[in-house]
Amino acid sequence: MRRLIPALLLAPALTLGACAGGLDANDRNQRALGGAALGAGAGALIGSVTGSAGRGALIGGALGGVAGALTPQPNPAGIPADPYPAQPYDPRYGGWYDQYGQWHHGPPPSGYQPNYR
Repeated sequence: MRRLIPALLLAPALTLGACAGGLDANDRNQRALGGAALGAGAGALIGSVTGSAGRGALIGGALGGVAGALTPQPNPAGIPADPYPAQPYDPRYGGWYDQYGQWHHGPPPSGYQPNYR
């Protein structure tokens, strides 16, 4: 129990430290730093159960740092556009919902405006 309490106090600090607002996901060094901080927190928590929180933090930090450095940078341009934009008629299901939540088959009447989004 004496080993578990320091790990439980250290884990939130390390986890929140990895969520700093200054991190840039496009920078490999900062991804490695964030991965190391999260890995150290998780390693300390797991290591405290086995009796060696310090060794667990070192191993977790090293593995997290390597994993963060090897993670590819995000590519927002690769996210596909929504194939079904907001419209009153859903062609996938062949019907529409009215303002009362009732399902109707076929296209909506002319001039109907959905009250969502």
